Amino acid sequence: MTNNPAISRKIRSVFTVKNKQYLSPHFIRVIFKIEENQVELLRNVQSGSNNKLFIPTGMTDQSQEPLFLTRTYTNRKIDLDSRELTIDFAVHGETGPASLWALNAKPGDTLEIGMKESTRPLVPDADFYLLVGDATALPVICAVAELLPSYVTAKILLEVPGKEDEIMLCSRAELSVEWLYNPHPEKGSCIADLVKKIEFPAGILKKYIYVTAEYSTVKELRSYFKTELNWDSHGMHAVSYWKAGQSEDETSKDRSVQGD
Repeated sequence: MTNNPAISRKIRSVFTVKNKQYLSPHFIRVIFKIEENQVELLRNVQSGSNNKLFIPTGMTDQSQEPLFLTRTYTNRKIDLDSRELTIDFAVHGETGPASLWALNAKPGDTLEIGMKESTRPLVPDADFYLLVGDATALPVICAVAELLPSYVTAKILLEVPGKEDEIMLCSRAELSVEWLYNPHPEKGSCIADLVKKIEFPAGILKKYIYVTAEYSTVKELRSYFKTELNWDSHGMHAVSYWKAGQSEDETSKDRSVQGD
């Protein structure tokens, strides 16, 4: 992991579903084909980076152009050798447009996806990492774990609906993974309370915190680390992926709670 200068170019292309599988009762993996003419488009797009899914609504505007709902997800893995783009969906019934699309997706279906080129690493170099998230953060935390080198250690705290939603995390680093079960995250979470009880290893100079969860959890933890622990803002990334009771369209400004 090197701290190269970031570059950014927006990409938008239509991808075809190659395969779909259930990772657990609440997680669906959709694998898209990367066509020959899309390989160069994705050459500088990282696994673990955000994307924009343009979910068709089935409606058109006044000029008869199709209308879409935009949702933000994670590029779980981009494999240019196998020409596969993998996106994992946290499924929470048929109320969310992306969840509904994933539930109904089948090989041959298409989806327009936007993303950005970037050479910026997902996390900076450190000796110890604390990775914290709820079900919506599982894909990016899995991607981060896979990038960590063998000489670092990481504590991972993940909240999922139930024990059956535990997914194996692969990493060269020394991992300590703790799972929390919360079938109703919209009613609240104990993530913040548990994080505040974590004791960081002594003698380690460079520590990095990566938090992705519901808005109130991220806001509370960001305040805790900055106010109570005087944590350096460069040693923390805190972003909310959703806000209870509201859609992504309604909360995009509020959810920009960041500390990196």
